Amino acid sequence: MGGSLDGITMLSNLASGLLSAGINLALTLGVLFAVLGASGYLARQSWLARKIPGQTASAGSTVAWILLCGCLAGLDQLIGAAARQVGWQVSFDAISYVDTGTFGQGAVAANALLTLLRMIGVWFVLAGVRLWMRSRKDGHTGLTAGNDMNSGTTKFAIGIAMICNPYLLDALRKTLGLL
Repeated sequence: MGGSLDGITMLSNLASGLLSAGINLALTLGVLFAVLGASGYLARQSWLARKIPGQTASAGSTVAWILLCGCLAGLDQLIGAAARQVGWQVSFDAISYVDTGTFGQGAVAANALLTLLRMIGVWFVLAGVRLWMRSRKDGHTGLTAGNDMNSGTTKFAIGIAMICNPYLLDALRKTLGLL
């Protein structure tokens, strides 16, 4: 049994292995969605202008769509800007928040879970921006578009909190008087 791994070591290895791959995949998909979204939108508007004159989208709608595609393309900058609004710094590295000298193997497990939460937070932010884009699509009624905006903003905010979870934990400890 000398060569077997325990659950905490497996969790730690999983977190460190998935962190960079998961974040890079989310950021790359953001760029892909941005390019496909912008080109698809502009192609559709071009087709509508030729097929049915006068049925093109307004300039404001086009600018909004292009800006949302830019948000997807620069998802890491958007995450950094959102975190700076509340005074947090963004890092996509593994988290070592809990002291291993004090808590031993429990700290390794807690840090691995916090690292996985960071990766999941990037996916939440991506999903939130995608919901913002979905709210701009033609055919959405005001109710469903508003629901997509609200859900997207909620996912975005939760994602930022998950990415910056050490800062959030420090703020909670300070608020509760545990610091």
